[in-house]
Amino acid sequence: MRLIFTIALAVLALQVTARRKPDCLQCHAIMDALKDAIGSNSFLDSGADILVGLCSLFEHHEVCQGLVDIYGPGYTDNILAKFLNADYICPKIGSCAHPEYLLDNLTQYEQQVLQDMPPIQPWPQVGNDTFFVLQVTDMHIDFFYQVGSEVDCNYPLCCRSGNGTAGYWGSRASCDSPPQTAIAFLQQIKTLPISFVVWTGDNPPHDVWAYEREKEMNVTKKITQMFKDYLEVPIFPIIGNHDCFPMDFFQPGHEQVLLGNLTELWGEWLGPEQIQQFSVNGYYSALEPTTGFRIIGLNNQLGDNMNGWLIPNNTDPAGMLAWLRGELYQAEANNEPVIILGHLPHGDKYVDSTWSRHFRTLVNRFQNTIRGQFFGHTHQDEFFVIHSLIPGADPAGVYFAAPSFGTYSNQNPSFRLYEYDVKTHHLVNIHQYRLPLYSANQNTESATFEEAFNFKDEYGMADMSPISFSKLADQVLNDETVGQTFYANWLAQYPFEAKKCDKKCQKYLYCRLSNDVFNDVFACDEEAGFGLYVFGLLLESLQGQWEYLIE
Repeated sequence: MRLIFTIALAVLALQVTARRKPDCLQCHAIMDALKDAIGSNSFLDSGADILVGLCSLFEHHEVCQGLVDIYGPGYTDNILAKFLNADYICPKIGSCAHPEYLLDNLTQYEQQVLQDMPPIQPWPQVGNDTFFVLQVTDMHIDFFYQVGSEVDCNYPLCCRSGNGTAGYWGSRASCDSPPQTAIAFLQQIKTLPISFVVWTGDNPPHDVWAYEREKEMNVTKKITQMFKDYLEVPIFPIIGNHDCFPMDFFQPGHEQVLLGNLTELWGEWLGPEQIQQFSVNGYYSALEPTTGFRIIGLNNQLGDNMNGWLIPNNTDPAGMLAWLRGELYQAEANNEPVIILGHLPHGDKYVDSTWSRHFRTLVNRFQNTIRGQFFGHTHQDEFFVIHSLIPGADPAGVYFAAPSFGTYSNQNPSFRLYEYDVKTHHLVNIHQYRLPLYSANQNTESATFEEAFNFKDEYGMADMSPISFSKLADQVLNDETVGQTFYANWLAQYPFEAKKCDKKCQKYLYCRLSNDVFNDVFACDEEAGFGLYVFGLLLESLQGQWEYLIE
């Protein structure tokens, strides 16, 4: 891949020009010369060959070659577009007076957004009249799954060939879930009393080195048809990072192929106005009429650290956060309770910290209106407590990340039900369902997901308020029994399947649960080792700070 050579030369250019302080014309000339040098195909191809060779010391050559082929051009082109752009670099080092760039002022943004914030409403008493919202996420259905194949194949994705122990309904290994498990899930949930379904992204399997746009889209097409065949309730889908091509890459304003396909698939679920909004940049707002919820489906690949298209400019791509603010104002004025859907949860290393801090500001301002924020991506059963920007106030909310339907992270297939109070539209409980593969694979005729636990009973929670989740995070840190119970559930495993969660493990969980921005998680958990976070820090450094071009 060209990435290493591009970064090295870009850094060298910055160092040389910064030390000698060339004038504006000289700086532009240097940048143009570097562009010409790096533009040599033989030079770039040799860099790609070296990277493939290094990768192949640890991984199969075809995997390395596939990843370099898929990701190399996108990362290289976008790094060049930023770090060898004379109009960006030369003003940065003081060689040119124009154009000017204004750094984002988060404090000013917080003050401006919060200035008209109404008084925070206390968590209400809830009744016994409730309804249910179902979330399924990270389905990762593998239509090439082979029952009885190898579960430990020494490739990033297994259960496709060879002789082994791959179970009929799935395997807790580096394998994705087979289509028959998705059908069993849909057959079961059609009998449950759910008001609507939220489907929070990531449909293709994990053979990421062999991704092709049409092949991965066909997975989403097949799953969409399954939903339509079995369910009659409203369904609200969003895009996950695996649903893009290349994975994580979403170029604002230029994703007509991806969005065109999804618009055709999901149009009947979202309605004409909503699907028109979605077709532009992959986000939408829709009213769910039976419950009165306003559903806001985000495309948070627009805050994804791995999205190479954000390297040249990551400042509120596609204006989604500005749009979200307007939608929340309208919902507040209409007295509409809101559920926000996203794929990557804030606090995870793949979400830009600046983006998360802006998002946190909106959540603080509209915490009376927002009644749920549902994410996926991590494959774990976790939450992230949202810090309050109001001195002395309780946490402003909670991001919920549901465990995956796929088994790839050595877990049991999962989905969940959120139980809501009819009168107040506040969360009453969370019911976590799981397919126990250890027993389900003994019967190939049928499979039943069981309610593994509900939050209130499992953790002795008084209610589902943000402060209750903050207290639960403290218990995970300080109570060994609670920490071990949470760890098993975090992995979507049963107690006899989960490893021991020691003090270091409890600290790691606590830092994730009690922070809603990746940099804050890292600051909390430095003892866990820099290696846990270095990838996220590297990605953030490539995108850099938010800044605004002043013409």
